Amino acid sequence: MIVPVNQSQPSALRPVTVPAAMEKPVVRGNRPHLGWVEISKLRIDDRYQRPLQRHNWDAIGRIAKSFDWSLFTVVDVAPIGDQLFSVIDGQHRVHAALMVGIDKVPVRIVAQPLEGQARAFMGINGNVTAISTFHVLRASLTAGEAWAVEADRAITRAGCRLMTSNRATHERKPGEVCAVQWVRGLAERDNAADTWAIARLEIALASLKTSVEGGADAGLWTHVMLRAWYGAVEGLDDYLDAPGAAGALARFLDREGLVRLLARAEDRYRQAKRDGKPSAAVYRLLMGDLQDRLDHAFPDRSAFTRAGEAGR
Repeated sequence: MIVPVNQSQPSALRPVTVPAAMEKPVVRGNRPHLGWVEISKLRIDDRYQRPLQRHNWDAIGRIAKSFDWSLFTVVDVAPIGDQLFSVIDGQHRVHAALMVGIDKVPVRIVAQPLEGQARAFMGINGNVTAISTFHVLRASLTAGEAWAVEADRAITRAGCRLMTSNRATHERKPGEVCAVQWVRGLAERDNAADTWAIARLEIALASLKTSVEGGADAGLWTHVMLRAWYGAVEGLDDYLDAPGAAGALARFLDREGLVRLLARAEDRYRQAKRDGKPSAAVYRLLMGDLQDRLDHAFPDRSAFTRAGEAGR
C-alpha cells in the first residue's frame, strides 16, 4: 500500500511533459521487469564484477549501520537459469541487506547474455563508481569489446600476459603488462580496435620479452619502460613488416643494455631537477635515446631486414 505524502505547496507540482515527441525514437534493450528476489537466489559473476576488498567491506558496513529503505534503490539483475539471477549493479547494497537480516530485495530484471551484463556493469558503474582499470579490462574482455580482446590476443602472442588484476611490485614477473590504461589508449580508437597500434604493440612486447634483460627483469615491465620502448619501436613503422622484426629488436636491446639506458635517463632527470632546470619525463628521455640508437643501428630498411634474417 502506497501512503501519499501531504504536500504543503501543491502549486509547486507539475506534470511530466516534453516539448515534442521524437520523430523516430530508438529504444534499445529488453523492457525490464520490477519485482522482489530472495538474496539466496542472487549470484555475483567474478568475470566482470569487482572483488570485495577491505574498503568494499567498510562501505558495506556503513550501509548496514544506517540501513534505510528510502535510500535503497533497486538492484539490477539478469536471469541466469534455475531461478537464479546475476547481480549487474548493487552487490554492496545486497550484502548490506543480508548483513541486517533482510532476505529479499527489490530488483530490476533485464534479460541479458553475459556480454550484455558486462557492458551494463561498465555503463552503470563507469559513470558513478570508482572502478579501477583492471575492473574495466575484465568487464571489457567478458563483454567481448574489440580493443580488449584484440590487445589481449596480441599480448599473448608476444609471450606476455595482460594482467586483469594488480600485483605488488615484488610479486610481478617479466612479461606481465599491468599498464592497462596505456594499453587501452593504444588499442582503442573511435570505440574500435586499432589494428595498426596493436600489431606494433605485439612486436614491441615480443622483442622486450625475448631480450636477455627483458626476459629476466620484472622491473623493466613498468609503464615508463613500456611507453618508451613502444614509442621508439613505433618510429620504425616502415620496417616492422620485415621478417624477424621482433628478433632484430631483441638483439638490439641486448647490445645496447636496456637497464643501463634506463639508469642514464633517470640520472639525467634527477640532475635536471637538482639544477632547477626543466626536463622531459623519464620515459621521453629514454625514448629519445632509444630512437637515436635505433636510427644509428638501422639506417635503412635493408639493414633492419638483414638484422632480422641473421637470427633466423
